Parts: sequence; C-alpha cells; structure tokens
Amino acid sequence: MTAVYRLLAIITIFATVVGVVGVAAAQQRKLPVPLSERQGVEINDVNLAQAAGGNVNLEIVSACVNNMATFQIVNRGDEWPKLGKLKIYEIENGSAREITERSMRFAEGQKASFRMKNPGEASIGLFVEPSWYDRPFQYDAEVVCK
Repeated sequence: MTAVYRLLAIITIFATVVGVVGVAAAQQRKLPVPLSERQGVEINDVNLAQAAGGNVNLEIVSACVNNMATFQIVNRGDEWPKLGKLKIYEIENGSAREITERSMRFAEGQKASFRMKNPGEASIGLFVEPSWYDRPFQYDAEVVCK
C-alpha cells in the first residue's frame, strides 16, 4: 500500500511542477494581439435596413499590419438572403481602381478577411454591395499603409 501512496505522491509532485512551469512558459510567450486591439485600427459598422429583404449589419475592422492592408468583416446580422459583393479598391491620386471582388452570402456570425501586401502609397478601400439593396457608392472602410 505504501508503494501506491509513493506513486500518488510522485504523480502529484510531477503535476504541480509541470503546472507551474507551464504557466510560467505561457506568461513569457508573446501571444498575438487581436487585430481589433492593435494601435491604429479603425472599426466601422455598416447598417443598412431594407424592408423587402435582409438587413445588412456588418462590423469591419481595418488596419495596416506589417505593411499589409487588412480587413476583417463580421456579419452581426441575420443570414443574407442572396449573394452580395465585397469589392476592394486601390485609391491613388484621387482615382480608384477595383483590384478584386468576392461574391459572398454571409451566414449569421460569419467572418471574412482580406489582406494586401505592400500597397505602397495607395490607400485600399472596401465597399459592400448587397445584390438585393441598391445603395450609393461609399467606402465602408479604408486603410493607408505608409
């Protein structure tokens, strides 16, 4: 019976040492900072009410991280009834050029991200275009990496 108690004591001591070392190691390790908590980040809300169709309620977090224009889009509303487009523009010297677009049908709580490396002197803009909602063009978020 004493062998069992000794074994339990050794396991307890081992677990305690591993637990303390594990916590200390985790505290020394640099954990990544969420994009929304970084310096220079902008958070924009897009709220479009539409009686005939789904409402658009998005949170857009935009920032320049390591010379990379970054957009994180989160659907805060209901599932989209149809496809919509997320369009990315390069804005330089007062003129805009569409770089890419992505057709999406957001589910409730769904997230999407865009990143563009080395945008140079240009600003990068994002425009959300739901297919069931006609809205005037206006950037929903913009990033400048200089």
